Amino acid sequence: MISDENILLIEDLSNGAERFSVPVICTVPKMDTSVFRDFKYAPRLIDVSGHLKNRPVSKKIYSCRCYGSCDVNCQCASGIYTKTGVVNNMDHLMCDIVQECNDYCECALWCGNRIAQKGSNISMEIFARDLKCGWGVRAKMNIPKGVYIGEYTGELIDDDEAAMRSDTTFLFETRIGEQTYTIDAKYCGNYTRFINHSCNPNVKVANVSWDQSENQLIHMCFYTDRIIMKNEEITIDYGDSWWAAKKFACLCGSSKCKYQ
Repeated sequence: MISDENILLIEDLSNGAERFSVPVICTVPKMDTSVFRDFKYAPRLIDVSGHLKNRPVSKKIYSCRCYGSCDVNCQCASGIYTKTGVVNNMDHLMCDIVQECNDYCECALWCGNRIAQKGSNISMEIFARDLKCGWGVRAKMNIPKGVYIGEYTGELIDDDEAAMRSDTTFLFETRIGEQTYTIDAKYCGNYTRFINHSCNPNVKVANVSWDQSENQLIHMCFYTDRIIMKNEEITIDYGDSWWAAKKFACLCGSSKCKYQ
């Protein structure tokens, strides 16, 4: 039940879809809560138009024959993750596509090269930041650097459909093979949809794939870029192209602000 008078607006926005509850907290009077009334929580991408159907299997993408978890000698092991599932080199993470093990790999589901595809186990909550910036996301626990915290989800649409959308606020570009597509999280998505921009962000966005199709879907995955403390807001850099389309200044408050 949504009420402007209650601090806890929603006990779990995900309705059990995540490993953890996603509460919505509000301590700001007159905060607009209408976004939650018709919002559809989606832990994975929603492909209404069938863009991901009928993709042939690629013979170029390696599938391992490992037993249990892949080791450093496995051809499909990216070397991105440590044995504890943490990114060991953030620069490497941002340089290329992170290729996780796929459905044709024989390694176990708990393989150390299957991190993002398993979903996050980091507790988050959505909170009212202020009337100007709206809602944000903050950590409910301390998070080390290099930890996967979630994938940007929503409705998967092609470029033509994206050009017709009047509100571009929640559009996030991705790819299927070499073709660009867009994720629109305005009406459906997960908690990452509420993450605010900062010119000095504590989270980076990486391209990750875990299927063996010729036209691989690139998942937009979020990883912590430094240690994040409990109750600290989660932020990413929306990028130059996002801000170029906007007619308002950035309110991140960082000394490194680029869009004032």
